[in-house]
Amino acid sequence: MVDTNVLMGGLINPVKASGRLLGLWLDGKVDVLLSPAIRDEYVCIFNKMRFGSREAVGRRERAMQKLLRRENLMLVEPDFRLRVIEEDPSDNRLLECAVSGRADYIVSQDKHLLRVREYAGIKILTAQAFLLREYPENRNQE
Repeated sequence: MVDTNVLMGGLINPVKASGRLLGLWLDGKVDVLLSPAIRDEYVCIFNKMRFGSREAVGRRERAMQKLLRRENLMLVEPDFRLRVIEEDPSDNRLLECAVSGRADYIVSQDKHLLRVREYAGIKILTAQAFLLREYPENRNQE
């Protein structure tokens, strides 16, 4: 499960941990869950990211389209609502998607989610921590 902030960060800077995670997604090395609510958030936030040169915006748009068409992207439709994170209720949509899809991880930079650390057996890690844990050979430092 990839949080919106990781997706957008990776699109902006492909060499940082978030970008390297997106590279693993594109290469089919990690499976990613997506619910309709998370997809809507991806698109909404992406549409606010139309800054920089025309080439940079086009590159990010093409990369996002590729990611959302990958075979290793699994759509899930949660049929329940959680109220775990009171400070930012929209973060609960990520937990719902992760629980519904039986995710192993939520990769996020969001402080509310990171404070939870683990929910229903799902570990919540930064992109850097995820890479160090699952892909130690991909150790580029930030």
